[in-house]
Amino acid sequence: MAIARLLREQTVGETRWLALDSGDRPAALYLERASNTAVLGARLEGRIGKTEPGAGGTFITLSGTMSAFLRTRSGQIRTVSDAPIPSEGAEVTVEVVAEARAGKLARVKLVAPGAGPATSGADAWRVHLRGAGTAPVEDVSPGDTIVSAAFEDALRPEVTLPGGGEMHIERTRALTAADIDSAGRALKGSAGARALSLNREAAGELARQMLLRGLGGLVVLDCVSPIAGDGGAKIRAAFAEAWNELTSRQSKALAPSALGLMEVAADWWITPLAERMLDAAGAPTPETVALEGLRQLEK
Repeated sequence: MAIARLLREQTVGETRWLALDSGDRPAALYLERASNTAVLGARLEGRIGKTEPGAGGTFITLSGTMSAFLRTRSGQIRTVSDAPIPSEGAEVTVEVVAEARAGKLARVKLVAPGAGPATSGADAWRVHLRGAGTAPVEDVSPGDTIVSAAFEDALRPEVTLPGGGEMHIERTRALTAADIDSAGRALKGSAGARALSLNREAAGELARQMLLRGLGGLVVLDCVSPIAGDGGAKIRAAFAEAWNELTSRQSKALAPSALGLMEVAADWWITPLAERMLDAAGAPTPETVALEGLRQLEK
């Protein structure tokens, strides 16, 4: 289901966006804060830093203490016109194509002189969502219950599946792991049919949760056994269908392995929501607490 409408809640210091699909289910979230300057789509001035051929690019020194990473081809830094640019220390304009996340700098691309105006973070986020470009934007009051509930749910590790049961999502340094729990689900049919129904539903929900939580990189879904016949292909197809209905971002999903693990690789684009709002212990950051207090005062 493509995006049918967008809710925008503007308060002091931040703007929260919620994309709803045609079934009015939350499909994607975006958080704008005044404290974040290197947002998706932002145009920034910087200087060429040290080139790291082994890492496939070079570092860009931005204003203040910020840095970014520029991917290059064969160790050569080139402009849009494919002409080599000056060496280390040269002034350049770059555009953020993937926001920073834990242990990773923001990734940028070079912008040719005279390029058009920059895109806001929210607009750059919307352009990757199916139907969001033409979907109506509805401004809601501070503390809107639908928006607040969507953000709260996206910060929880557990997800209730529509047909019953849960999926637990946990991000590690290397990947994001999702585990399926059938407890509370009505079980009918053979063991294979029950497992296939649960796994397909979880795979489709995983696609939605990746967009809600701002996840990318490697994601692994631990499927319920048994997976027989063409069951693996159907599980992979369930993820791909849900993903492609909601976003144009690139992803690749593999059928579950012999161990029942379905691997997904997706492009990074925004900083994960939990990383923006929570500290390393999983508690709201001081900034999150302060902004929530301002939201409640406005409400």
